[in-house]
Amino acid sequence: MELLKSKTILNHISAFRKEDFAMNSPYLWIWNPRAVPPHMGLSIDGCYFSLKANGLDFNSDLQDLIGVISRKRLPVLAVELNLELTKDNFKSEFSKFERTIANEVTCLNPIKNVLNFSEVRKLSELLTNLDENDLLGKITSWNIEDSTIELADYSTEDIHKHLVSLTK
Repeated sequence: MELLKSKTILNHISAFRKEDFAMNSPYLWIWNPRAVPPHMGLSIDGCYFSLKANGLDFNSDLQDLIGVISRKRLPVLAVELNLELTKDNFKSEFSKFERTIANEVTCLNPIKNVLNFSEVRKLSELLTNLDENDLLGKITSWNIEDSTIELADYSTEDIHKHLVSLTK
């Protein structure tokens, strides 16, 4: 990962190949990575967790999710995390939330709790913290042609505007 004049650029992205993807490893999932804002989730032990405006993906089957990504041709990144994490920790943190709430709770809240980065406010800050601590592993993509991607720059205000639009 590179930070160039406050731009977040992810490098060395590889297209998904089932035989190279460690289903049980922890991953940070980035949906529509060029969108403002992108959506995020986490997975571990073949299970997916995500907080959304319409509820919670809790302990969902990761294989089914990958099937949906492929069928719908959704642009998604999965960033392997070089951390010792447990599914119990994921369950404990995600169960504290029911859905996102504009100006209060975003999809990042349970993620930053699981990863112990309480001060981060958006994806670029999370990736910077993970990178500075050598916690970023292999990056896998679905429906993204490039091996390098620049993430959109956005503010926390942009996040909350988006959450408000989802509740209308």
